Amino acid sequence: MKTIGIGLAILAGITGVIAAIYWYQSSRVPIDPIWPDGPVGLMEPGEHDASQDGWIAGMMQASTRAAELNAKAALWTAGSVLLAAAASILSAL
Repeated sequence: MKTIGIGLAILAGITGVIAAIYWYQSSRVPIDPIWPDGPVGLMEPGEHDASQDGWIAGMMQASTRAAELNAKAALWTAGSVLLAAAASILSAL
């Protein structure tokens, strides 16, 4: 039983690190404006409203990507907690 508990504790640590990686990635999602491509990259529209619309669209896209990464991190964290609880119970037996 102790060996299984140690194995579960190791798995809990690994899944916890995976969750932390996803959360770190979610905090590093860049916000890039959605502007049309030009000959040398993105070209900012000349009109203020069109420029702002590109930034807003970029923020929404970045927010969606960060939310997806957060959801993955939450699932990995849940798995880590369950594994850690099982390891604690088995170690107590």
